[in-house]
Amino acid sequence: MKVVKKIVAMLLVLGLVGVMLPTDFVQAAAKKQYTISGRTIKPVVKKGKDISKNVNAALKEAAARAKASKKYTVKIPKGTYYISESLKIKSNTILDASGCTIKSKKGSFNMISTGSAEENQTAKGYNAYKNITIKGGTWINSKSNTSSGIRLCRGKNILLKNIDMSHGSEKHMVEMAAVDGVKIIGCKFHDSDVKDSSEKCEAIQIDICANETAFTSLKFDGTPCKNITIEGNTFQNLSRGIGTHSLLLNSYIENVKIQNNTFENITQEAIACLNYKNALISGNVMNNVGGGILFHYSKTTAKSIYTSILNGKKPYEAEMQPNANSIIENNKMDVRYHALCDKNVGIELYGRNIEQEEASADQGKVPVGDYYVEGVTVQGNEISASGYGIILSDAKNNKIIGNTITGANYDAADPNKGTYNGIRVTVGSTENVINDNQISNIDQTGILIYNYASASTVDGNTVTNCTAYGIRLNMNCKVTQSMQNNTVSGCPKGAIMTGTKSGCFVEGGIMNNKTS
Repeated sequence: MKVVKKIVAMLLVLGLVGVMLPTDFVQAAAKKQYTISGRTIKPVVKKGKDISKNVNAALKEAAARAKASKKYTVKIPKGTYYISESLKIKSNTILDASGCTIKSKKGSFNMISTGSAEENQTAKGYNAYKNITIKGGTWINSKSNTSSGIRLCRGKNILLKNIDMSHGSEKHMVEMAAVDGVKIIGCKFHDSDVKDSSEKCEAIQIDICANETAFTSLKFDGTPCKNITIEGNTFQNLSRGIGTHSLLLNSYIENVKIQNNTFENITQEAIACLNYKNALISGNVMNNVGGGILFHYSKTTAKSIYTSILNGKKPYEAEMQPNANSIIENNKMDVRYHALCDKNVGIELYGRNIEQEEASADQGKVPVGDYYVEGVTVQGNEISASGYGIILSDAKNNKIIGNTITGANYDAADPNKGTYNGIRVTVGSTENVINDNQISNIDQTGILIYNYASASTVDGNTVTNCTAYGIRLNMNCKVTQSMQNNTVSGCPKGAIMTGTKSGCFVEGGIMNNKTS
């Protein structure tokens, strides 16, 4: 009996101890996966080991406790670690990997993702994951990993800050679809293992939500991305920097700001915009890039155009909105010839008049229509061009003002060498303003308007030392208002050639120009 009483007494004492100990401590001690102090959760990790399960346990706990007004931080202790599965982050959570190096083991998984594939297949809108911050850490993806580094979807108010991400065999270091309010600030993306691929391998991809071949594991309802800011980041030794390469017909990605980023050694384009509205691309520096900034409102072929949602089950119906209302300004770029780059150009505004139906990427039909781009202001950019400086193709009512374009570093290996122009305005482009630009040393013509294109004004430009013409109109082109106050010198085939024999004319007359 005495023994029984002692046992009962001991159990009571232990029970009281259990009551007195903090619940958080008991839970952490029992699981040995994390500790909690206030609103900071620290996973229990060992340097040089796989930390996936304990970090995910900490993230799950954070999501369960956190609220919009009470965010929780999962802080990984400083050190070098491995992961073998995605770190899944959810609402009102901060993942802080500052001071850590985290390497991906072999396999195919995102290093970080919003939620799980199962959850994302049922989520709608932008509210599945809200108020998320991922900051710090050196993230090194495996060459064998065929998944993107960070995957964001169905989220709102997401911040990526001071992340260093490199390597990986897939297209993207960050990919996003169906998100509203993503900021990527002060990060470094570099040394992709696919930088010489012919694929369009953006380090940061802003994607569409229409078909599993474009972006997997979602409810493909066509929800577009919007309110994206990418600022103060560095991109080095990559195939592409930032952009989009799939298009959902007449769906638009709105309010994108790409500012004050640095791009270096990019074999294809630094920035590729596709159906962006209300965009600002400003203050970026690009060194040794195959192409600078593409601003497209169609694809050159229909192979990447989708016309339906729900994985091809429902036609997507929306009105065409050609007015981009966007600004490309004060960017500085050094464009060099790279064989894998589709077009060696500083800035291109591109649309396409589709004159007969074409098969789309999802076995639909791209209808006949003029998918032109208008309402873009291109101003104050400095372009060192080994190819085209600025191209307008099926681009209407845009402003090309105050840019500096210098021909330089032409490559003997470039099959198109000798055919480039400083500013080229071509088929379908009408009523564009071409004013106050400075163009020099182009290995062909400074400003060329041709093939039924037009400008409203060509005023105040300075064109010097081009190997062919200064300003030329050719093949049924016109200037509808004025061509005046231009200065042209050192262009041996002609300073200003209006091509009257080829059906070209200037309605307001040619006046007050200085030529030599």
